[in-house]
Amino acid sequence: MPSVVATLQVKEDKIEAAKQALKQLASETLADEPGTLAYVFHQQKDDPTLFVAYEKYESDEAFAQHGKNLAAKGAAFAGILAGPPKIVMLEEL
Repeated sequence: MPSVVATLQVKEDKIEAAKQALKQLASETLADEPGTLAYVFHQQKDDPTLFVAYEKYESDEAFAQHGKNLAAKGAAFAGILAGPPKIVMLEEL
């Protein structure tokens, strides 16, 4: 099963907007993508501009579908992010 840890840095003046957007994204993703098993965001305690997502998919196909869906929503995050996300791909043992 593919898993992802994604780190996102947001602009300091967009922290609250990011929280709302990420909560909504997580809710929509879990509701609309049955192959997404986990999609959880966390905010780093010592740096509130850093958010970490843990994602888990039932298959490579489900992960690919999520990528397509996320690309369609990417413009909404353009003004929030301070740079590109850092993505780490994992495979569950």
